[in-house]
Amino acid sequence: VAEAFKVLEEMERQGMTGDVVTYNTAMDACAEAGDVAAAMKVLGGMRRQGIAGNVVTLNTVMKACAKAGKVLEALKVLEEMGRKGIAGDVVTYNTAMNACAKAGKVDEALKVLEEMGRKGIAGDAVTYNTVMNACAKAGNVAEALKVLEEMERKGITGNVVTYGTAMNACAKAGKVVEALKVLEEMERQGIAGNVVTYNMAMNACAKAGKVVEAMQVLEEMGRKGIAGDVVTYNTAMNACAKDGKVPEAMKVLEKMERQGIAGDKATYNTAKKVLNAAKRKSVLRDQVAQLEAAVRKLEATLGTTSKRT
Repeated sequence: VAEAFKVLEEMERQGMTGDVVTYNTAMDACAEAGDVAAAMKVLGGMRRQGIAGNVVTLNTVMKACAKAGKVLEALKVLEEMGRKGIAGDVVTYNTAMNACAKAGKVDEALKVLEEMGRKGIAGDAVTYNTVMNACAKAGNVAEALKVLEEMERKGITGNVVTYGTAMNACAKAGKVVEALKVLEEMERQGIAGNVVTYNMAMNACAKAGKVVEAMQVLEEMGRKGIAGDVVTYNTAMNACAKDGKVPEAMKVLEKMERQGIAGDKATYNTAKKVLNAAKRKSVLRDQVAQLEAAVRKLEATLGTTSKRT
């Protein structure tokens, strides 16, 4: 950024006038650094020189705002450029929405999406993924699913990120039915899920304490040849924790071992949660003993020390 300013200052000292490309390049250096103030300073220099910006100018300033999470500044730039007759493109609006998403500003992101529609600018997968991300961050599952429906209605092909983002919104709200519907729709569209996608679906089940559904998702991963990771198994076990479902938790631990996946501190803590819940609910003594042995094994492997529960 400092070098970009030096070049511009030297040009001004020598009475040289830059063009729109000169200023856009300097602004891009500011944008990469997420330095909104510097980008605005360059924009001010353009105005003083009487140089009209273009769509690249708009996108570059917006990029700086998005990187720094400056929503109001991004929207002000969008509004000002509109007044000056500089038409934005899909990149402009996607970048503005990204700024909103980073700050979890759902209403603002949706307004930008609406403005795109009014101006006849067609969104793409990035557009809808970004808006859904804003909804997910704010835990607004209803709006996330509406955005997904609109995308499908308009014939815009989603990707694994699209459906993963929608599922993330469902998971945050503990909406199991909706999360599994999104997973089903993704498969119907011929989009292959990955470990992250399935982990999100399982997280929705875990948050709602839906053990049966969590185990079904885990089994489906196996059928499809998708290898789980430690997060997968920890999440499945977390679903067992609410009601102290020892047999299901043991199945998860056994499957982890067969797959050669080492448990971590989260595995240990979650297994302890299942054990404590099982004791409160008077689960069969032999089942409790079995899980206690598994917890002790994890404890020895991780070098964890704790009071026996």
